[in-house]
Amino acid sequence: MGKVKVSIKLKNRLKDLEKINKAVLKLHTAIDCTKREFKEIDLVLEELFTNVVSHGFNDDKEHEIDLSLSCDETSLMIRMEDDGKPFDITAAGIPDTRCAIEKRCVGGLGIHFVKHFIDECTYSRKNGKNIVVLKKKISNDDHLETDSKAK
Repeated sequence: MGKVKVSIKLKNRLKDLEKINKAVLKLHTAIDCTKREFKEIDLVLEELFTNVVSHGFNDDKEHEIDLSLSCDETSLMIRMEDDGKPFDITAAGIPDTRCAIEKRCVGGLGIHFVKHFIDECTYSRKNGKNIVVLKKKISNDDHLETDSKAK
């Protein structure tokens, strides 16, 4: 497998999740990652995008969100850029998951999942845009997962 790159332009509307799902499927067929890693990548992208669409804009105007996914033999790089309100994902607190559900504060669990399933996370704000870059190591052993389930 050589280097694989997928770039898509999205709008701030939830129906564009379909474009993300198609891009992830395309990427999955091009890289050798486990089914678990594939599901984690899908969840991370869905959470990032949904948060931007749901919380990132103070108006009802159409905004563009740029998403790029690139992968080599060892890792996946996710880069998302939007012109929404400043939001530093790296500064987001950790929700108290030990607390009873009825006593928990609303929000933060999606960002917690994102941070849990990736290996590196950076945030910057440049030219009025949020830029989030995530890196996830890829194990390249899908056959091991499949073999262990067959036994």
